[in-house]
Amino acid sequence: MTQRVGPGASGTSGAALEAALATLADQRFGRLHGRYALALAVPGAGLLRAADTPFQAASVIKLPLLVLALQAAERHDLDLNERVPLGAGPRAGGSGVLQDLDPGIAPSWRDLLRLMIVLSDNHATNLVLERIGLERVNAALPQLGMPHTRLEGPLQVEAVQQTPRQRAGHVATTTARDVLALLLALDDEQLLGPEATAWARTSLAAQRHREAIPRLLTGEASGADGLTVGSKGGWLTRARHDAGLVWRDDGRRLAALVVLTADHPDARSRLDHPATLATARFARDVVALVRAPS
Repeated sequence: MTQRVGPGASGTSGAALEAALATLADQRFGRLHGRYALALAVPGAGLLRAADTPFQAASVIKLPLLVLALQAAERHDLDLNERVPLGAGPRAGGSGVLQDLDPGIAPSWRDLLRLMIVLSDNHATNLVLERIGLERVNAALPQLGMPHTRLEGPLQVEAVQQTPRQRAGHVATTTARDVLALLLALDDEQLLGPEATAWARTSLAAQRHREAIPRLLTGEASGADGLTVGSKGGWLTRARHDAGLVWRDDGRRLAALVVLTADHPDARSRLDHPATLATARFARDVVALVRAPS
């Protein structure tokens, strides 16, 4: 998947590391009911599984919106300090807090972007989408390395607020390869300048929904010190996604990982959902493998 650049971080060759990664994927996802896709990159190796298969994007679609908004700010087309008054009209449902707040508050665009990532706020997302424009978003996605990703309209709104394509049954879609390409390009400062890249990394690292990739890598559950994880997940009735970057304490990237899962027989929203646990354990296994001494 990735161009090999010599031995992996564990000291093994790229081919051996890729074989070990494939074994880990089989162990964690081979018995998972439903379907899954993987795309990951570690120093010297990578892994793709069904990486070009379209999945309903869920809140992972908020990642390119973040980049496009920050690009607009860099071009001075968007003032991140500008306040956005929230009226009494309908607000998006699902995840987030803006739907629960009284009219009259006026968060800045910077606040809305942070809410979109950190709390996956759908109403904040829809305000950002409206500001950028749906057609512009879809036209720009290939330039972000996401040629197979498409957004169809606002998230979690009533039919009267949906686009005609949404009312016809179309949903936002993406692929694991597309999401990985975006993460890598973002982290490598290929999409934004240093200041905006740092702000995006900080926002991803401030993620409050840490049930999957960050779950066993940071905090009290972690046995691995000195790691920072920035991530953005997405969940639907029968889908659980997560996409993340793992950095060493010196800021170097240890791994970039995307897991998309769908069609689960278990539709409950719970922390111990099989797909969520599989993703958390796989992320832990990948990091342990890459950090293992030769």
